Amino acid sequence: MTSNTKGSWPFAPGDAPAPTVEELEAQRLAEQQKLIEVLKFTPRTYKIQLWGYGGEYVMGTVDRKIYDYFKHRRLDVSDFAWDSDYADEHNIPEDMWPFTPGSWYECDDMGHVHGVDRNAGTIQIEDENGNTVIERSLEDIDGCDIGLSCGDEVWVDSKDPGTVVFVGSSNEKGTFFEGEINLTTPFDQEKLVINYDDFDGNDIVSSIEYDGEEIENWGANSNGKSSDFGFYIAGSQKDGKWERYKNMDDIEYPMTDWLPKKIKPSREGLYDIKTSGKNSYQHQGKWTGSRWIGTWNEDVPETEELKIKEWRGLSIDPDSEGGEID
Repeated sequence: MTSNTKGSWPFAPGDAPAPTVEELEAQRLAEQQKLIEVLKFTPRTYKIQLWGYGGEYVMGTVDRKIYDYFKHRRLDVSDFAWDSDYADEHNIPEDMWPFTPGSWYECDDMGHVHGVDRNAGTIQIEDENGNTVIERSLEDIDGCDIGLSCGDEVWVDSKDPGTVVFVGSSNEKGTFFEGEINLTTPFDQEKLVINYDDFDGNDIVSSIEYDGEEIENWGANSNGKSSDFGFYIAGSQKDGKWERYKNMDDIEYPMTDWLPKKIKPSREGLYDIKTSGKNSYQHQGKWTGSRWIGTWNEDVPETEELKIKEWRGLSIDPDSEGGEID
């Protein structure tokens, strides 16, 4: 460490000139004025709110055998997460539960946070008269005038490759934080600190501090907008895609070649079809055993038959042990 030269001002670099008497007096008067303002200050209460888009987010580990079981039986992770009766209705043994049915928020041994997203939220502070003191997008706060502090950092690939990680979220809109700042000195926004957790790339605000003290959150007032639940394999991401399982749509089965209309499917069910005509396009249709109809239609006489050119289906039977189609 470089020591100060004799006679130099202790708060200035060694080669900087010492402050003049006038500068020292100005500094003293400024500090004195600040003290007077503090002594004259009447205690008051400011209101703070954080609102926008956010939600509840969890991440936890799951046994690989549960992942394989859900995938083999083509179970729906989202339905299991919300519906407390799903396991009974689908005869799922308890040792194949990733968590208690309907209680997805319990699978959180890696992380659990509920709050507003820094990329989609606003902070608002009002004084004792209801006047807005601060109203800013959280995204615009960079830690200069209002502090930022990152707490937990949680991501799928923090686990060993091959580990099954459950990721669940309930996405909401509304007010996520409401509390009071009890002031005994004039409000100073530089004493504010926004604490957030990095949840697999999303910065979710977890708490707020003022002057070193955490502000109590009275509670959120938000409405659910959507949800997302799935099992992800750590270390599997390639070209932006994970090996994962949410529901049967994530299973890729081998398909037959396209077959002409004159060849009939051996089983009733849903198939990929191509319509006939000049404006042919591909979508799904239902084979009733005698004709093609729309996937949501009932096989009644008044239901219009689809005009198709060709069709294709699964080349294996996912429900048989060997996968062969009878």
